[in-house]
Amino acid sequence: MEEHQKQYAENRDALVDAIGKTSGVLRELKEFNKNRWIIHYPELVGPAAASKREQLHSTSSTMTVPKVGEEERPSLARAQTSMGGSTGKEEMSVLKLDLKLGAANIGSPNNGQALVHSLEKSSVAQLLEGRMTTSLRQLTSLEQRISDTQSKVLVTGDLNAGKSTFVNALLRRNVMPIDQQPCTTVFCEVLDAADFNNGKEEVHMLRKDVQYDAANESTYTKHAVEDIEDIVAKAEECSPEDAPLLKCYCSDTRSTQQSLLRNGVVDIALIDAPGLNRDSLKTTALFARQEEIDVVVFVVSAENHFTLSAKEFLWNASNDKAYVFIVVNKYDQIKNKEKCKRLVLEQIKQLSPRTYEDAEDLVHFVDSSAVMEREQQDESPSFAQLESALRDFVLQKRSKSKLLPASTYLLRLLFDVGFLAKTNLDVAQKELNDARKALEAARPALELVQKNQGKVEGLVEGEEDGVVGKINQDATGTLTKAVDVVGKGGMADGRPLPNYPGLLEVWTYAQDVRSALVDSLEAVVRSVEDSARVVATDAVHRIREMGESHLPADVEKSQRVFLPEAMFAKRRSKKATHVAGLGLGAELVEVRISDLFDASHHLLVITGQDEETAGGNAKKDHEEEMSLVNSFSVGMGALTLVGGKAFGAKSAVEAFVRVSDMLGSKAFRRWAMPVFVVASSGLVLWTIVDLPNSIPRNVGRSLKRELKSADSKKTAFVDVDAARVSRETRRVLRLAGYDLSERFRVAVAQRRAEVEKQEKIAREADEAERWFEKTGKEVQDIRTGVAGLQWGQ
Repeated sequence: MEEHQKQYAENRDALVDAIGKTSGVLRELKEFNKNRWIIHYPELVGPAAASKREQLHSTSSTMTVPKVGEEERPSLARAQTSMGGSTGKEEMSVLKLDLKLGAANIGSPNNGQALVHSLEKSSVAQLLEGRMTTSLRQLTSLEQRISDTQSKVLVTGDLNAGKSTFVNALLRRNVMPIDQQPCTTVFCEVLDAADFNNGKEEVHMLRKDVQYDAANESTYTKHAVEDIEDIVAKAEECSPEDAPLLKCYCSDTRSTQQSLLRNGVVDIALIDAPGLNRDSLKTTALFARQEEIDVVVFVVSAENHFTLSAKEFLWNASNDKAYVFIVVNKYDQIKNKEKCKRLVLEQIKQLSPRTYEDAEDLVHFVDSSAVMEREQQDESPSFAQLESALRDFVLQKRSKSKLLPASTYLLRLLFDVGFLAKTNLDVAQKELNDARKALEAARPALELVQKNQGKVEGLVEGEEDGVVGKINQDATGTLTKAVDVVGKGGMADGRPLPNYPGLLEVWTYAQDVRSALVDSLEAVVRSVEDSARVVATDAVHRIREMGESHLPADVEKSQRVFLPEAMFAKRRSKKATHVAGLGLGAELVEVRISDLFDASHHLLVITGQDEETAGGNAKKDHEEEMSLVNSFSVGMGALTLVGGKAFGAKSAVEAFVRVSDMLGSKAFRRWAMPVFVVASSGLVLWTIVDLPNSIPRNVGRSLKRELKSADSKKTAFVDVDAARVSRETRRVLRLAGYDLSERFRVAVAQRRAEVEKQEKIAREADEAERWFEKTGKEVQDIRTGVAGLQWGQ
């Protein structure tokens, strides 16, 4: 016994240490899943699954998982139907995600897994995180359980299986209420009164939401043992979540060699639980309580075998309890006992293989109700064998009954964690390799697009400056020439002048001429705009061709449509407030006296001042004007002495002397008046006759003066309109350039995003690869230590 206790202590300490390490690994895995890497849930199919399992097991010959992990979860078939053989498929158990699909899940256990793999990775990771949280809580319970010197024995089973009757049979007294109808609706923990309550037999009903303390009566209410039946009856009226928890302290008068409760070796707590299929809340509570249990005594009715709830419970129990003590109750009432035994054992083989292997000690066919009816000397041998086996299992084989379940759960959990680590290590390696390959293509693609972007921006800028400069030069030349033609009284666009209507409508004629000349300038401006449209259209096409030749093929085509007719639309929209759309004031077309006879101009021509102020073309204009003046010089006498250029001092004196001489002559005085009258009449007649020619010249000169800049050789009109055409052209080309730049920006952004995405994937995958490799080794070391523990026979 001493050696046994020593081995038990060593195994317990080793398990506590392993549980602590496993909890640390699981917390790190949970944190890693939450903040750094979405854990991939393994999807095993065919040979791939077998290969991965072999990799997990090949590291150590001692690293075998209990056989129940190799069994597929049993389908929920009728209790009386025999179960088929094992599929041999290995899968996760503790961390397994098995979503319920209702009726669709029956007969097709893989449907739940298919549903899991159809979910988003993040959703699966959240479900897995929930499973890890549950496992961490269970590890805490396991540590507390194996550190606790008390052994808790849970007696559970289906409704009317005879659980309370079995507990009474173990105590050899009627403590728990029994009836043909289901009557146990509460958890009742039976303890030895001598060890736990100073020998007082009583029932403590725990207060809700208060930590129980036997020394503090405010945490419970006292009742007599005989009141249990009334308490249970009243609990029927409560909602399931309000049902009380009971601690029953009673005495067993039998010797320590016979009594399980008062055995003299280990403190025992017998827990009578409600039926599994009574309602879902109690079943759920029972599953939760199972984490605190050392030994499960499962009572099944020989008449009904294992129900759906029983199968579900045993499947969950197998996660940490490879061995379950099974009592097939009411066996004496079965006629064909061999058939019953065979069917029950076949079901146990499916539900708990390790229990089936040790069925001689762990599976017992008895009738508990008969034990209380028999005399002491006529005790049931089958029940006596059951008690002996249960005492041995709970007391003598404590390592097997108390520690082995924790070891089993640890091995299964570690297998799952190792499986996840191996799966995600493979995924991380694949993602890392894929990301590196993707970066080998993405980085050069980004560099090429950036290089082409800079190149095209330079080309577009050069194209814009060249086209705008050419259009400005052409527009300036064309408009300057047009203004010069108008200044000479001609139509800028080559059309004929309006017809002369006669002397009586000379004012109207001057108005028509002025309007016609202004319209001719408008026509020239339109031709300049049309030329700019053609040049701009060609330039826009060239800019787009630059983009198509330098942008990647997968970049979306430009959706912008260039409409040449939209150019200069803003100027045309202002025609109503500007003369002929030129942007000039309405006073430009108003007729003035100088349009009929420009005396100031003739005076400037005669005095020669026009050449000084008019620039390079003034000399030619002066010569033309002088030819008209000379035609009247015959009747002007002294005026013929005036030079063709400016009056000098000498010329003025000489002219004055000659005039004085002529005035002193009688002949001059006699002919002066007739000559003056004739000359004046000729001048007036010539002026009237020349009006169809002089009016266009006068109007043209007037327009030219009004369009001329005061401080420049070029006209303000020419500068403004040339700048306007150039500005509109630059705007159009700049929009085309902006559109191309935007397409390049999008292309660069897409490729930079791809590079950053792959770099992030590579970083995370590299970190995950190192982390899962480290975690896999840690898990392997822990598993090796747990699997190496000796449990004895």
